[in-house]
Parts: sequence; C-alpha cells; structure tokens
Amino acid sequence: MLSLVLSAELSGVTDLRPKDTEEEPYYYTFKVQCTSCRETHPNWVSFNRFEQHEIPGSRGEANFVWKCKLCQKTHSASITAGPNVYEADEKRAAKKVIEIDCRGLEFTEFKADGEWEAKGAESSTPFTGIDLSEEEWYDYDEKAGDEVSIKEINFQVGRAVGTEVIIRLKWGQTEYKGKLESIDSYMNVLLRDTEEFLDGKNTGTLGLVLIRCNNILWMGSADSVEMTDLGLR
Repeated sequence: MLSLVLSAELSGVTDLRPKDTEEEPYYYTFKVQCTSCRETHPNWVSFNRFEQHEIPGSRGEANFVWKCKLCQKTHSASITAGPNVYEADEKRAAKKVIEIDCRGLEFTEFKADGEWEAKGAESSTPFTGIDLSEEEWYDYDEKAGDEVSIKEINFQVGRAVGTEVIIRLKWGQTEYKGKLESIDSYMNVLLRDTEEFLDGKNTGTLGLVLIRCNNILWMGSADSVEMTDLGLR
C-alpha cells in the first residue's frame, strides 16, 4: 500500500483537494517502477479512481494496469482511499491525499497535473482551477479583502504505515520483513513484528527494528517478492 502525501503552507484558504468527481475525474500522474526487475518506465502515467480496467488472466479489475516492457509481467494498482482535504491548520504537516493498493509495481514520483480546489478560510469563497504544478499559487479573496496563497508545496509517494514490507541491506545478503511503523523524509524506517533473513533463510524474530537510510539497498511490498534460499526474488 502506497500513500500520496502532501505538505504545504496555506494562507487564507483551507480544504485544499484535487477536483475529483465521477463527472470530472482527476487524473493522478506518476512515474512507475516494476518491483520484479526494478525497471522504471521513462514516461509519466496517469489514471483516475473511477475507471476500471480488466487484469489479464481473469484476475479482476484495477484503476491502472501496466505491463513492464523489460520483464513482460503485468502489474496493477487501485486507489483505495481519498482524496482527503488539506486544511489550513495543518501548518505544513504531511497529510495523505490518497492511498493506493499496488500489485507488482511502485509509484516513485508524483506530478500535480490537473485542477485543485479550496475555499476561503474565513469567507468560504470557493477557489477552483488551482494549479499546483509551479509549487506555489496566489489569488485574491474579495469577500475577505486579502490575498490568499498556497506555498511550500511538496508531494511525496511512500509506504502506508501498517503495510508489510521487505528491506534488503547493502551488505551480507540480509533482509528484514515486517510491518511499517514509521518512515521519515530521509528514508529512516521503523519496522515492527520484524523477521530477519540471511541468504533467504529465516533466522528469527527481532520485534521492533530501526533501519537507518544509509543501510538500505532496496525496499518493496512483501506481496510482490518471494523469499527463497537464494534471497529475494
């Protein structure tokens, strides 16, 4: 499970969200990477939360279905929650916009194409057609008689807390499998219910483990890799 996370500084406006209805869906735009061969697609991909596409092999439907050109495997993703609003009192705190269930792929970057909307914090004046692609936005609230703005806009794509992940270290053929407790902007990771694997063999349960960013070679969803005697596959 991945989360698209937003942090921003809102001045004079609140309830920032993508304009996303069934009549006018928002197309979420990402860079996509295959978790099997680690190939990153060179182009941006876009999808919305209302369209469903059939997954080959009669495995149901998903919002996004993608076949990796390198390994020829077909992967999928669906938006499971959101979009959530970002309120003025968040004060640049990170807030999940949407959650995405990914199978065999990961989204690595987000591009804020499309229109967003908000309302005046005091006047409730509606603001539509907001463009966040320039990482700042300015307007004027006539009812409040003051300028409004959205600045310090930052989007991150990361693992949703509570999902099961596998982390490979840079040395020793060591992997850790556990539930994501927390992760910061530097990629320092805290896992709970952690199991350790050496050369693909389970060496025991460690419980709560902090893994610093400079030790991590790779991190992926536990349902997209297989533990073997030769390590991750």
